[in-house]
Amino acid sequence: MTFTPLALIASAGALVLGGIMGYFLYSLIWKRKHNELQSKLDKADNTAADIIRRAEDRYRKAENISKELIENAQREFDKRMQKADQIEERLHQKEEKMEQKMETLETEKQRFIQKQQELEVQISQEKEVLSQIARLTPDEAKDKLFERIEQQYSNDISAYIEKFKALKQDEADKEAVHILTKVLPRVAVSAVSEFTVSLVELPSEDTKGKLIGREGRNVSYFEKITGVEVIIDDTPLIVRLSSYDNEKRFLATETLKRLVKDGRINPVYIEKIYNEVLGSFDLLLTEKGKEALVMLNIPMMKPEIVKMIGQFRFRYSYGQNLWIHSIEVAKIAEGIALEMGLDAMAAKKAALLHDIGKIATMNGQSHTQVGADILRKHGFDEVTVNTAEAHHFDVPLTSAIGWVVTASDAISAGRPGARFNAKEVFVEKMSELEKLISSVE
Repeated sequence: MTFTPLALIASAGALVLGGIMGYFLYSLIWKRKHNELQSKLDKADNTAADIIRRAEDRYRKAENISKELIENAQREFDKRMQKADQIEERLHQKEEKMEQKMETLETEKQRFIQKQQELEVQISQEKEVLSQIARLTPDEAKDKLFERIEQQYSNDISAYIEKFKALKQDEADKEAVHILTKVLPRVAVSAVSEFTVSLVELPSEDTKGKLIGREGRNVSYFEKITGVEVIIDDTPLIVRLSSYDNEKRFLATETLKRLVKDGRINPVYIEKIYNEVLGSFDLLLTEKGKEALVMLNIPMMKPEIVKMIGQFRFRYSYGQNLWIHSIEVAKIAEGIALEMGLDAMAAKKAALLHDIGKIATMNGQSHTQVGADILRKHGFDEVTVNTAEAHHFDVPLTSAIGWVVTASDAISAGRPGARFNAKEVFVEKMSELEKLISSVE
């Protein structure tokens, strides 16, 4: 068999081409396997990373759990230690208390021993006394016993006597209140009538009919405009005007007197006469104030003060008219001041104004404080102000004139018949007054 050159070349080319194709085919197969292997390696790496991450998460969780368990264990340990400290502290306190009790018991024991010794000494003394008493007569023994009891228990006896006196005094006070409550209804009517009722005389029974008016029109209007109750009864030619307000009662009385004198009684004329009386009332107050100053020969004061002095005419204290009382106190104070060589004018002035606070008091205020404020506001001297403020000892008296006025006030109020007081109260007041005067140098 013979080969031609062309066939050799073709064979050689075929071999070379087959080799090249085999190489490329091998390369493709190897690359594919290589990629598969690389993919498996990457997948293995990812799996390994995921395993490592899960392992790390479990480790952190385990670490957190272990920390929490350690912290819980530490807290529990601290609580138990704290409780143990508290128990130890309580035990320590109980121990201290026990020691104190032991010391107290020891002290009481010593005291008991001392008392026992004292008792033994006293028993021996009593035995000696009894042995002496055995040789005495019954009267001598009784006197000896009383003397000994008085020596030992004098303070207890005095305390018992004071307690018994106090109990009897309380019983006496209660009995006095009981008696007074029974008596008051019997005397209240006359006492109240004297200071709450004014009487107006009528010229005839016809005038009483005019005052009543048709269907009571006139008397109803009179009561409405004056604020005073009109009492018309069977008493012949007498009409009673009743009111606790002295000023209202005075205005109503003057109005009724003028109406009766004029003879014309109707609502229009009632209002006219009342307004005239009311318009002249301030002038009346001023005149009464001036009258008091003239009676006492005191220089004129400010118009407001003069008017207040005039208002004394319509004020009562315990049934005593304040205008008369103030003038009495001023005259008494003047006499005492002259005898003591003091300023009689200052004493009269302070005495006249010492109760001026009663004109303006309201809602339970102290008339002494109100009076002092009024006098201080109008520029009066400190002696006059202090006398008004201190004559009931609300504050200390600072001058001899103040003491003189205080004494004069007590004398005027304590005069028998000046107020609703029994003679026993007057004697008591005079005794207190004597002590008061004796205390002034």
